[in-house]
Amino acid sequence: MPKTIRTLEQLVQMRARTVKDLTGKVSTQRQLCQRYENNIQALNNLAIAPGGSGNTHAAMMTNQAHYKKNIQRIINWQKQEQALADMKMQELQQNLLHEARRERGYQLVLEQRQDKFAVEEARKDQKTTDAMSAQSWMRNRRGG
Repeated sequence: MPKTIRTLEQLVQMRARTVKDLTGKVSTQRQLCQRYENNIQALNNLAIAPGGSGNTHAAMMTNQAHYKKNIQRIINWQKQEQALADMKMQELQQNLLHEARRERGYQLVLEQRQDKFAVEEARKDQKTTDAMSAQSWMRNRRGG
């Protein structure tokens, strides 16, 4: 097998590993984005949780206001983190697509080279067979 084909096989293997690694990173990033979404939903539920009765003391109302303010701060922070995670996931998906295309391109070149090599080998084998048949025919003709 020619060195070119072996080199292409190694390149395809390297590209396939890169694609596999990026696929794992995209999956991990997707899970992170989902965790941020779940956190935001849970925090929103905490923020809208019903307060006590209508006869709440001023101190209790102040505490609830501070509580809701802090929860809202955390929600905003989680939304920022989610936005960053979404951007990173999009970047990873673009990288994955790019690497998958590269891997497929190398795969196609490898297949073409392997096909060309197989055709050349078949021609060599046919020439050898033809030469042997011609020699046999010549021997039979001389002997007969």
